[in-house]
Amino acid sequence: DSLLNCTMIQPKPPKIDLERMLVYGGDALRFECKMINGEPEDELRRLVIAFYPADGEMAAFEVPIRNSGHMGGRFSEKRLLKNPDTGKYFKLSDLFVGQVVTIAAQPLQIVRADERCLQFLEARPKEFPYADPVACSKRLLPLAEHPEMQNADGLSPDRLKEIAFEAGISMVDHEIITLLRSCGVPSESESDQPKVIGPKVLEYAGAMQPMDS
Repeated sequence: DSLLNCTMIQPKPPKIDLERMLVYGGDALRFECKMINGEPEDELRRLVIAFYPADGEMAAFEVPIRNSGHMGGRFSEKRLLKNPDTGKYFKLSDLFVGQVVTIAAQPLQIVRADERCLQFLEARPKEFPYADPVACSKRLLPLAEHPEMQNADGLSPDRLKEIAFEAGISMVDHEIITLLRSCGVPSESESDQPKVIGPKVLEYAGAMQPMDS
């Protein structure tokens, strides 16, 4: 469209995917981020990336935080944004918890996604394997004989990442969240972490018989 517009007296607007607009119109999937540029004055800064699946555009907003020295508000206006790592426009698959993305020349690490976003991704497991409990569980099959994976009491997310790393499996944070949502139990107190139930993970992966309810 851009090349064609250079040769026309009256440029035509870009083509719009009407079907996609009708299906996703109004949806905004939100990811919370922290700025990790190494500057002490930016350590407290928090932003929200909004991805609009109807047109693939993105926007970023800074969350107002008291005494941070920065005002909240729009950080990057809604538009198609290039991903510096790929040279292509950002896709939803580029965004997941644990990922670092660069917007307005600032590195932002995604630390969480809202419930609507998590449900949207989980409903499309083939497109977003990090949100597919079966795919995430199968990555842990090399740990099937590990005693902590067979313990019905479960293990903490940090410990799961640790034993996976020791086995040469690098788990991203979004995969851990997916396993917690499908195979986890909440923490019993504010000081405790939620736990991933290893046998249930192995059940999803097809390496163990279903647990008794």
